[in-house]
Amino acid sequence: MNTIVSVLISLLIVLFVFSLIRKVSSTRKIHRLNPLARSFRKAPDAPSLAEPESPAYDLAVKLEKSISAEWANSLKQRVLAEHPYISEREYEWRWVELKRFFVMCSVLKQVPMFSRAVDEVWHEMLMYTQEYHQFSNRFLGQMLHHAPNGEPSIPMPNERAWFDLVYVELFGWNYHNAVIWGAFFRNPLPKEELERYSQPGSVLEPQSRFNTWAYEKSPEARKAIDKIIDNLQLRIELAEQQLTPDRKMDFRDTDLLLTSAVFFSFNDPDNFVDHMVPEQLANRKDTSGCTSASACGSGGADSSNPSCSSSHCSGSHSSGSHCSSSSCSSGSSCGSGCGGGGGD
Repeated sequence: MNTIVSVLISLLIVLFVFSLIRKVSSTRKIHRLNPLARSFRKAPDAPSLAEPESPAYDLAVKLEKSISAEWANSLKQRVLAEHPYISEREYEWRWVELKRFFVMCSVLKQVPMFSRAVDEVWHEMLMYTQEYHQFSNRFLGQMLHHAPNGEPSIPMPNERAWFDLVYVELFGWNYHNAVIWGAFFRNPLPKEELERYSQPGSVLEPQSRFNTWAYEKSPEARKAIDKIIDNLQLRIELAEQQLTPDRKMDFRDTDLLLTSAVFFSFNDPDNFVDHMVPEQLANRKDTSGCTSASACGSGGADSSNPSCSSSHCSGSHSSGSHCSSSSCSSGSSCGSGCGGGGGD
């Protein structure tokens, strides 16, 4: 009898150890396939697309109306089926960030895709050819093209700097969108461009960063762009007067964050990162200070290069830049451009 009990106990121990090994192996496999998984295990619910006080709120409302609930649900089921390592909660975050990317495309002329995690959802969205075409026309009035490029990755620090500024102006900053997009404010804005935007009417100049086609065709885009420019001009004026921000850097303080980004881009670009990155973020090893990369959990590259993008999109009226899908690291600035709805 004792022998039987001992055998049963030994068998149970073996089964337990085997189950534990399988669980650990499965977890490691999930983290290998999807570095975001750990960061989103206990993530809060995904935020709304844009808050009512955001310059992009009307654009966000228009975008939501352009996507049917039936299509959105079908897309969700497809992504979860094709990518079983993505949790439902993580998907909701990726989905919000893809919609924010589309809003950015209606504001800026070129918007690189700096997150491979978001790009994965976009790729699945494109499988619904008819629905995607209808969505593009309803939202922007022209096609939002997605065109991956096989060339070597291209550094894009200026594009990443503008992405960061406009994104935070429209949507703010939090830990989990930094996990998805990579580290924010690691590249200064070009001073010569800031000086140009201090002048009235700069938004419609050929060299403008903003989507002039959408500005002229979409009242919602015009409203968002005008507000962004107004706020930018106020911050440029403070920078020109060398009025240093008088508060300690805090990424949760959107106004301080944006004012500081413009000020230090204008007055001390060589030490931009030292000024912009709070000590608690600089010392962290997790994705709150990383980029759109696999090593930092965003699905794009490694944590040394926050401006690495994976695809290119352009509107039919755009001369979009062609950058590459890549495995570059996430702290510099490489990647592809999106001409979001066009422009000259």
